[in-house]
Amino acid sequence: MNWYILLAHPNPASFNHAVCNAFVEGLKQAGAAYKVNDLYASGFNSLMAGDDFNQFEDGGVLPEDVLAEQTAVEGSDGLALIYPVWWNEAPAILKGWLDRVLSKGWAYDISAEGEFQSLLKLKKIVILNTADNPIELLEDIGLNAAARLTKADGTFMFCGAAEIDHRILGEVSSDEQGRKRFLREVRVLGESGLLKDE
Repeated sequence: MNWYILLAHPNPASFNHAVCNAFVEGLKQAGAAYKVNDLYASGFNSLMAGDDFNQFEDGGVLPEDVLAEQTAVEGSDGLALIYPVWWNEAPAILKGWLDRVLSKGWAYDISAEGEFQSLLKLKKIVILNTADNPIELLEDIGLNAAARLTKADGTFMFCGAAEIDHRILGEVSSDEQGRKRFLREVRVLGESGLLKDE
């Protein structure tokens, strides 16, 4: 199984980078192919502007960097997103990736009769988040449910992804044992049979 991994944290020494490394180690053990795009390190342009809006025009051509990202996704069976939760949302650089890359005519479309069409062919989406608030608080007040709803149903299932696994680690700055446990879980996730070629 081929994986495309989007990492969205500006600090190379961050726990999110450790999460990415753990997931990659698991994929290696499973014999899966993968490519990591560290969005900050690669300098991805997150601003939707100009030719990005060509997606809404018949025959419109999207910018080269968007086409390159779409090609990377097309060559993958699975897409992983690894990022911290900032103000209940993904970092702007990842939100910009979603805005620009999941374009009309590629990730979804609308027929002449007004019917919605899901076009994304990914077999699996994995979303790995970190947050500083206790997980119990995030669950009790509904923020985790909202995050899962907007990213799973509202984004990737909306566009046709077959399966989504969304995991959130709370108290990332203060819970050392929780960090270790999460890294183990992520490594096992990468090694799991669901991620191997079928």
